[in-house]
Amino acid sequence: MKLCRQFSLLLVANCALLVVAGPAFGQSLGETARKLRQNKPAETSPKVITNDDLREAPPAPEAKSESADTAKAAEAAKNPADEKDKTAAAEKPKKTDPEADQAKLDEEWSKKIDDQKQKIADIAHELDLLQRENKLRAAAYYADAGTRLRDQQNYAEQDRKYQKDIADKQKALDDAKAALSDLQEEARKAGASAKVRG
Repeated sequence: MKLCRQFSLLLVANCALLVVAGPAFGQSLGETARKLRQNKPAETSPKVITNDDLREAPPAPEAKSESADTAKAAEAAKNPADEKDKTAAAEKPKKTDPEADQAKLDEEWSKKIDDQKQKIADIAHELDLLQRENKLRAAAYYADAGTRLRDQQNYAEQDRKYQKDIADKQKALDDAKAALSDLQEEARKAGASAKVRG
């Protein structure tokens, strides 16, 4: 019982100490980091970019004058090795606009996908025409009893031909749809927008 009372008193004392000392250590982590950054001496290490740096836009580059180009040419004549390094650095690919790259990529994939969709539409139209012709031919054949008696073998050969043509067109349509699906998957892997792949 006595031990429990001492533990309770110790717990109360610790809580009171935390309540009193809490405001003294009330600085936020961000405030502490800013103070440390301001008090830190300048170093020769690489520059670390922070949110404060991103708020300011860099000044626009000025246009070069002819005298600057002339001075540069004279300096290049003095140090040809430095000029080679500068030209090699200038030949490196420059950073491009990601939105423009995305638009170009979307345009390329959109054209490929639209071409495939048009091919599917053309094949579907041809298949529809073949099926209609076959139905009309069958209706005309079965409507006339005399034709059925005279041309049974001829009708059977034509029917087999139409059925083969219809099956071939259906296979071509299925292949074209599978190719479209493959194109859409390739476009997704290449990073094309969802509206283009749709």
